[in-house]
Amino acid sequence: MHKKTPLIVDIGQGLSIQIGLPAVGSWDTRSRPKKAKRGTFGFNTQTNCLEYWSGSNWFSAQMS
Repeated sequence: MHKKTPLIVDIGQGLSIQIGLPAVGSWDTRSRPKKAKRGTFGFNTQTNCLEYWSGSNWFSAQMS
């Protein structure tokens, strides 16, 4: 199967559902989501970090 091919799941009775490819949002520090929901995560292209919004603070994990 090609890497960019979505997965099709048979849910029975002749029905199936397409599961899209996962994606992670990206931004730089100035363009972080303004009204992020708790649990939002994405990649900061400016700092090269994966970031997580706790509901009150952004936390980051350095990517190697």
